[in-house]
Formats: sequence, C-alpha cells, structure tokens
Amino acid sequence: MDYFVEDVKKHRVVMIYRGLGPEECLAFTEVLKETGIRYFEVTLNTPGAMESIKLMKDRFGSEVSVGAGTVLTAEQVKEVADAGGAYIISPNMNEDVIKTTKQLGLYSIPGAFTPTEIVRACEVGADMVKVFPINVVGAEYIRQLRGPLEDIPFMATGGVKLDMVEGLFKAGTDAIGLGVHLLGKEWVETKNWDELQASAKRFLRAAGYTEGGLAL
Repeated sequence: MDYFVEDVKKHRVVMIYRGLGPEECLAFTEVLKETGIRYFEVTLNTPGAMESIKLMKDRFGSEVSVGAGTVLTAEQVKEVADAGGAYIISPNMNEDVIKTTKQLGLYSIPGAFTPTEIVRACEVGADMVKVFPINVVGAEYIRQLRGPLEDIPFMATGGVKLDMVEGLFKAGTDAIGLGVHLLGKEWVETKNWDELQASAKRFLRAAGYTEGGLAL
C-alpha cells in the first residue's frame, strides 16, 4: 500500500479513459506516457473496457499502471483482476467492493464525499480516497477536509479543469483524476498528439509534477 500511494502522489495525475475503444486506449497511452503520466484508468461503462485493460497491460507492462474506474460491484472487481488491472476506482463507497479489491491483492480508491464516508472507506481498507465530485465545491472543500483528516490520501476528481489544479494541490489533495477529454476535446477527437502532449504537460506543471527533480 505505501509504495502505491507514494507513487501516485509522485506522479500526481491519474488519466481517465471514458468512451475510448481498446485501440484508442493504446494509442493515447503511448503518447501520454511520454509526458510523465504513469497511471491510467479505464472506466467500466466504456465498451470493451476489460479488453482495453488487458491490452494496455500486455503492451506496456511496468511502464504504466492500469486500473479500472466506475467499478460498482464485487463481481466487476474479479473481472478487472482477471484482466490484469492493478487498482479499482469507484464513484461511491461500497464496502463489498473495497473488501473484494483488497482480498484479490489490488489497490482500492473508492469515491466518497462526506467526512463520514471518507473515514469509513479507510476503515474497511481503502488505500486512497477519491473525493468526488470536486468541481462542484472546489479546492476549499479539500482544505476544510484536511483539518481533521490530515493523514488520509486524497485523489480529487470530477471535472478537474486546468485552472483548478494548482489550488487543489495547495489545499491538500495528493493526486487528481483527469478525464482525457479535459486535455482538449477537439484534440482528443482529431488525435492531435502534439497538442495533447502540450496540454498534459500544462496539467502536470500545475500539479507540481517533477521528473528527475526538475519541473516540466
């Protein structure tokens, strides 16, 4: 657990693939990993999600870490484990999902919003908590949570735009979940790799990501 959390904190951004097919996931990962993004989430409400996870794991191996998002049931956790996913991200706090995730040796990032939900998620085994949806409350919500919950690792997600990123980290988030379309919907649709890389680097700089000790 400690290595996983510390590595997510180091890399700052979890890239979320929703609505991309398996070959698209491979192509986007090939491009975005060169910017320093290591963590990639494929949401299970995307057609072919399990195939995408398996293909990404087979293609990139230890170069990236691949997990599943929008995981709502314990049965889905088992399917992700069989496909080679390393972590489970959910929009909600489901105790069966968390416990099954840990039983199968995967990392758990459930979604929670209130202090009660966040603490309970950790009590049943969460490695990190996804504070969701963050765009409706902003960075100040993270700052307020950090007062009493100073040691719980947070990943803020849900409509994170570039102008929010620096404030979220200053307020105390440890990572952000970023939908690939937020890098630029038109660049995603046209597969403009240069602009996508440039946008990803802007998000990473705002997040304070450094590579080799040097800011991007």
